[in-house]
Amino acid sequence: MRPTAERKISKLTLGTVQLGIPYGINNREGMLTEEQGLRLLELAWSEGITSFDTAAGYGRAEALLGRFSRGKSPFIITKLKTGVGGRIDPDKLEQNMRKEAIDSLKLLGVSSIPLLMLHNTDVLKEHGDAIEAGLRSLRKEGLIERAGISVAYNTEEEYSLIGSRLLNDLYEAVQLPMNLLDHRPLRNGWLRKLKERGKLVFVRSVFLQGLILMQPNELGKTMAKAKSPLMELHDLAGKYRFPLPQMAVSFVRDCGSVDSLIIGAETEGQIRENLRLMAGPPLPEELREEILNRFANIDDAVITPHLWAPR
Repeated sequence: MRPTAERKISKLTLGTVQLGIPYGINNREGMLTEEQGLRLLELAWSEGITSFDTAAGYGRAEALLGRFSRGKSPFIITKLKTGVGGRIDPDKLEQNMRKEAIDSLKLLGVSSIPLLMLHNTDVLKEHGDAIEAGLRSLRKEGLIERAGISVAYNTEEEYSLIGSRLLNDLYEAVQLPMNLLDHRPLRNGWLRKLKERGKLVFVRSVFLQGLILMQPNELGKTMAKAKSPLMELHDLAGKYRFPLPQMAVSFVRDCGSVDSLIIGAETEGQIRENLRLMAGPPLPEELREEILNRFANIDDAVITPHLWAPR
């Protein structure tokens, strides 16, 4: 089932984690006030951004989206994290999922969540069937319109665990990380498989939480492994006279199997700049090939944010 006309998905989805918690290795603004956050959301809407990505774990982000969306019909993606802590009775798990969904509904101020995604894929190993039963129940009740999975790490182990689930018709959408330094969904064929099955594909981490936009000399000792690939990216940008931010957006945008890029913002200027980048030129084919070849085997410690040590 594709989105109705009232709930259009824009090519740029605004990520809202910055509205609820301090986030990003390159965050220079800190966490926004509620009023700043609301102004950011209103600007995004006025500029044609109609889809917004959030989660129950993003602090006050859901509540801010609820205040903003009164009288509007945005396409809201939110996520639940459930079944943590080992074995749990399937009936209890479904009850917990229903409670979490209702809590999100209340904060978002909607009668049905356009897209509810599972935020922690590891839980599928022990509770996959129970979670799917819970999601089907939520959809049958009308509490959610669609269900999806948010891929966490892009590792072979994760895709091995969730691969058969990703292709299940229950999950109409998949969110995954991909960027100039991490193109594993392209290499392992999963991006193609998802589109062949008609899934909506959302890509996050386009700037790798801001790392790709940093200067190599800004990195501390704990991120030393990122200096070399970051320098290579800057070298490529200079060689082709193609700005690095545009390179990052065009690379993901033009993969051919991506419905929307999820990019957060801390300022109104960043929203306008991200929209400008979305309308920017495609990569020269030679540059795309160099990116795919030169960054084929980047260390997991660089491309996996949860492995980053505090700066």
